[in-house]
Amino acid sequence: MFDLRAIAYTLGGQVSGREVFCPTPGHSRSDRGTAIRLVPGAPDGLLVTCFNGGRSDALAVKDTLRAAGILPAFGGKPRVLSWAERDAIRRTEAERVAERLTCQAKAAGIARRLLAGARPADPGHPYLSAKRISPEGLFQGSDAYGYADALLVPMFDQGGQVWNVQSIVPGRNPAKLYVKGGRTKGLFWWAGEAIDRLVIGEGMATVAAVRRATGLPVIAAMTCHNLPAVAAMVRAQCPDLQIIIAADDDAAGMKAARIAAEQTGATLALPEILS
Repeated sequence: MFDLRAIAYTLGGQVSGREVFCPTPGHSRSDRGTAIRLVPGAPDGLLVTCFNGGRSDALAVKDTLRAAGILPAFGGKPRVLSWAERDAIRRTEAERVAERLTCQAKAAGIARRLLAGARPADPGHPYLSAKRISPEGLFQGSDAYGYADALLVPMFDQGGQVWNVQSIVPGRNPAKLYVKGGRTKGLFWWAGEAIDRLVIGEGMATVAAVRRATGLPVIAAMTCHNLPAVAAMVRAQCPDLQIIIAADDDAAGMKAARIAAEQTGATLALPEILS
């Protein structure tokens, strides 16, 4: 039987329940886009799922484990999976989906209670003052980890329901935390009412600064991986809206912004244009 802790150590990840969450190959060390679960009956006894990657990434993860001696060396050509292996994988994926939905529902309840007990953000909050941005659409109070006076950023789905909250804790670099187990995919924060133009960017502070400078309505996709999906959702709902994608000044942010702009026919605004 494999040791999840050894797998986590080898891949720079962490153990959470019955799984290891670790970086997907090619992503930053802080990424947790790959899940590994022990599945008797699956090939190599492991099920590797790359939420922000594909089959080649999953195979690269296994190659890393082989190189570390955790998995046996690959000794032959790729083979067709047996019925039993396919069934084991199918049952495990169904279990994972059910567990994830349960966790997301629980996290959503926590996020909504936090916001219900919070107050509108103070313009003098240290993070807002440092970034020189407005408290519009933001709240202030205790977060899910017990930090008091955190800045709370509600995260909505396209139907207007809150599923998660990002908390920004003063004096912790600042730390940006989410409710554990909460949904992030497809969620966003917004400020202002879109009439003919809308700016979509990655982080709340980025788009809030754009709103301060331009007065335009804004949406924050919260992560670069979320940016293309959020932009596509907005385009589907508002086909005639002029969308401007505000790119973050880093490689991952630039790549996500270009993809979002290309897929939606939006205008791409690079950091030097926004400065």
